[in-house]
Amino acid sequence: MPPGSMQPGTMPPGAMPPPGAMPPDFQPDTPTYGYQSAPGVPISLDVGNALSYGWEKFRANFAPWLAVTALGVIIYLAFVLIVQVVQPNSLFSLLLIFLAVMAAIWLLQAAMIRGALYETDGNKATFASYFHFVNAGNVLLTALLAFALTWIGAALCFVPGLIAGFLCMFAMHFVVDQEQGPFAAIKSSATLVITNIGQVLLLALAVLVITFVATLLCGFGLLVAGPVCTIAVTYAYRALTGGTLSAS
Repeated sequence: MPPGSMQPGTMPPGAMPPPGAMPPDFQPDTPTYGYQSAPGVPISLDVGNALSYGWEKFRANFAPWLAVTALGVIIYLAFVLIVQVVQPNSLFSLLLIFLAVMAAIWLLQAAMIRGALYETDGNKATFASYFHFVNAGNVLLTALLAFALTWIGAALCFVPGLIAGFLCMFAMHFVVDQEQGPFAAIKSSATLVITNIGQVLLLALAVLVITFVATLLCGFGLLVAGPVCTIAVTYAYRALTGGTLSAS
C-alpha cells in the first residue's frame, strides 16, 4: 500500500461520516432508551453517588418535597377516615375504596418522579411542577399492571413477586419521562434492570433498608427518605439511559 494511503472504509481523523452512515463503532444490538450518552454523564451507576445526589437535591429544595410527600400521609388518613365513616360491609365496597386510594398513591408516585426528573435536569421543582404530566391514564395502567404482576408472582411463591416488582422498578420513569405505554414501559424497565442487574440490585437493597429504617421512626422519616430515594432512583434511571444529570 503506498505511503500515506488509507485502508478502504476508513476515514481521516476528525472527518464526519456522510449523512445516514453509521459510525465505525456502532453496535446494532445495543439497546437504546430514548437518550444517548452525553459528555459528563456517567456510563455506570454508583449507589453511593446516587444516594448522595438524592440527599443533596432534597436538601437544596426541601420545602416542596416535604409538601408533596405529606400528601401521602393525607391520603392514608383519608383512607382511614373513609373506612371508619362508611364502614364497608362487603368485599366489593372495600376493594373499591382500596383501588381509589391506590390510584391516588400511584399518581403521587408519578408526581414525585416528575419532580425528580426536574431536579436531574437542573431545575428546582415547585409544588405545582410535580403534577406536570399529561399521561395520567398510562401512569395508572402501568402501575396497575406492575401491581398485578407483583401480586400474582407473590401468590405463586413470593419470590416471583419480588422479581416482578424489581423488574418494574423504572417502568413509571419511562411513562412519565418518555411517555411510553404500559407494556412498552415495563419491557423497557425490565431490559434496563437485567442489563445492569448488579448495580440496580444494590440500589434497590439500599432503598429498602433506608425505607425500613425511616418507617421505624414513627413513619416521619419517610418524609425525608421518600424524596431522597425517589431522586436516587431517578438518578440511576438517567445515568443508565445516558440522560441529563445536572451537577447543581
